[in-house]
Amino acid sequence: MNSIKKVLLVHGDQPANRTLTLLLAGAGYYVRSCAQPDAAIDAAHGEWFDLSLVADPLPEMSSFSLIEALKKLQPSMAVLLLVNQLELPSVIKGIRVAVTDVLAPGNDWALVLQRVNAVLRPGREAAPSEVTAEVLAEVEAILAKIDGDSAGAGAAGDSRAELVRLVRQRDGLKGVVERLAQEKTALEAELRKQLELQNDAARQQTELNEVRSEREIVAAAQISVDEKARAVAEARAALARERAALATERAQGRPDEEVQRLQAAEALSEDLRTLENKSSDLRAEEVRLREEAVKVQQGQIRLEMDRRQLQEDMDLLRQQEANLQSYEQRLRAMGAAAEAERVLSAAPRPSRDPFQRDATLEAAWTRLDRAMDMLEAERRNFSGEKLILKEELMRLKAKEEALLQREQAVEAQLAGAEADPEPPRASFAQTRLKAAKAIFTSNQR
Repeated sequence: MNSIKKVLLVHGDQPANRTLTLLLAGAGYYVRSCAQPDAAIDAAHGEWFDLSLVADPLPEMSSFSLIEALKKLQPSMAVLLLVNQLELPSVIKGIRVAVTDVLAPGNDWALVLQRVNAVLRPGREAAPSEVTAEVLAEVEAILAKIDGDSAGAGAAGDSRAELVRLVRQRDGLKGVVERLAQEKTALEAELRKQLELQNDAARQQTELNEVRSEREIVAAAQISVDEKARAVAEARAALARERAALATERAQGRPDEEVQRLQAAEALSEDLRTLENKSSDLRAEEVRLREEAVKVQQGQIRLEMDRRQLQEDMDLLRQQEANLQSYEQRLRAMGAAAEAERVLSAAPRPSRDPFQRDATLEAAWTRLDRAMDMLEAERRNFSGEKLILKEELMRLKAKEEALLQREQAVEAQLAGAEADPEPPRASFAQTRLKAAKAIFTSNQR
């Protein structure tokens, strides 16, 4: 985006100064015109210019001395020297003081405007000046009549001041429209960023739900493994007792009873091998469940990191919201100032004001109003998206609290189960063992 170029005009001839000011302002430049060299030096002290137009000769100071003083203050500023006639000594002096070009326009001010456009807008076709030759002639005639009328001297000064003010006001409006376009682009980027944050929050909540589901599955599997391990331990103890009892009965019993006991022992051994196989499977399952538990813990750590990142994003969002509110207040203040300026510029002017037909200012105000409406619409859309994001975060927090409560309840049930384990169920081997004992007892009787 190109900024408005600033031109410092130093010309001792009042009509020529006025004509160049109108032409340059109509071409879209900000013009600071001075009739005295001291005023030009003061302007260069307080403001930066892209180009300086210096006429030769000047009152009270040499043009080349003024150019040297301006170059000391602003070395990168381009300088165009306007002379009455091109002469070799003038050109040589201009080269020595680093003048960009030396022109002898006479009364052809369009030549000066073309050279200014070539220096400040290289490689681009210059926009046509809004101050046409007819308008310029009419303005010159009116100002000449006002200057010739001694009673209307004050009115002429007011007209010139009004002209300069309107031109500057138009340039300022162009800058406001450009700034509003930049601000709209920034707001659109901010809106896209907030939508991305909302999508990230939804994705993190989905991952949290998956991790907690896996944790519940692992906890249930761990309970089942513990129950199976207790049953295997009890079955082993029962088999050991039965073996001891069979050994005692073998030493005291009869041969037929010995056969029955051997058969029962073989059946018990088969059951024991089956139980050992199951125990091996249970141990492998226990190892797998422990690995799953480690993965769940890692997922919890990753989830906690994502939760912290989400909290940081929320803090950043709050800070950006505060910045946007401050920015909105500044925009409202600028809008109020612009409205006040428009009311002042819309005040009725004298019937002989030559600028009543200039529609450029009205068009600029229309563009400004349109830009303000678009900015307000974007602000409303952003507020809506922000409310939706806040509601989604509240729902996520509620779901997280519910999951935490369920997790606490499961942990409490696990703790109760470990403190008061259920009595082991009778296995198939124990049933066979009890039947063998009953047969042995009946044979003894």
